[in-house]
Amino acid sequence: MSIKIATWNLDHASKNNSRKIDPQVDIIKGINADIWILTETCSQVDISPLGYRPVVPEHKNKYQKYWSTIWSRVPIRNEIRTYDTETAVCAEVEITPDISMIVYGTIITWQMDKGRDGKSKPWEEHNKSIIDHGADWSKIISQNKQSIFCVAGDFNQPRDGSNWYFAHTSNRNGIMEMSRQLAGNDLSCLTSDDFHTLIDRHNVDHICISSRCKEFCKTVDAWYAPDLSDHNGVWVELQL
Repeated sequence: MSIKIATWNLDHASKNNSRKIDPQVDIIKGINADIWILTETCSQVDISPLGYRPVVPEHKNKYQKYWSTIWSRVPIRNEIRTYDTETAVCAEVEITPDISMIVYGTIITWQMDKGRDGKSKPWEEHNKSIIDHGADWSKIISQNKQSIFCVAGDFNQPRDGSNWYFAHTSNRNGIMEMSRQLAGNDLSCLTSDDFHTLIDRHNVDHICISSRCKEFCKTVDAWYAPDLSDHNGVWVELQL
């Protein structure tokens, strides 16, 4: 059974420039993933005509859009509530009648998030978010021990050891904390390699999977469409 999973940050669905949504959907159609985790998206980005069913957060963000959505063309068994009903979204999908996957889509907040009181220092909220996400992953994994767990979305940090996005100069702690949370939840990041030679940029959007399934990852790839988003997208293919 081959399953293709992709994630892409749509830059707030092209910052209200609806003319860019159709080209974004064209790329999504061309990638032809079985499961999509789209971030910074909106209800106008509708890929249900391509055979996908959506799972959206309980609440929209301050822009009246979605921080994260899951789109699946494999059957969705149920939706799972996350700790942050605005940022993160989660669902159990049926890969085969005997294999299920918990898909968790999210954004780890960015460097300059100043928090609710507007006083947080750079990376402070980012690092808190990593810990909160790790606790949520642990809870969901413990309740679904037989399922494969996949978390994907915008992590706002490269995992390739580079200094891109100031990661190792000003956010060394965040890099290490994410490594701890992934290891503590027995997750492997499939997109930690340097994509710089492939798409001429480093990568902050990631797909992570239960470590027992890492060996089943046959392909990892990326694309970049700078006229459509300030993020590149990544996809992986698993042969289960």
